[in-house]
Amino acid sequence: MFKKSDKKASDPLADRMRKIAAVPVEEATYSSVVTGEKRAERKPTFKTATLTMISGERIDVVVKNVSATGARIEFLRDVTLTDRVMLSEPTMRIRTWAYVIWQTRGAAGLQFVAT
Repeated sequence: MFKKSDKKASDPLADRMRKIAAVPVEEATYSSVVTGEKRAERKPTFKTATLTMISGERIDVVVKNVSATGARIEFLRDVTLTDRVMLSEPTMRIRTWAYVIWQTRGAAGLQFVAT
């Protein structure tokens, strides 16, 4: 009556995590990085921000690190960003246009446009 069945119950979350983990990691090559060139110092952070594309579409993102010249962002939606975007994060007083230098699934590197 109270005997456990031999069937293993399927856990949807565990199944989804296995599927995500099975996706191979993408190798990223950054063509804009010049060997030997000093990069601007990055400050690690974890702030929510808004990315606005030229079309007006807005995407919620997380700023993972920021420097005087750019930022690394991560996002949950699977989208292809336009070449130029506006990054807005009020607590860090960031509201600037930026070029998308690189993009992989769920992350991108931005270079701020000099004003």
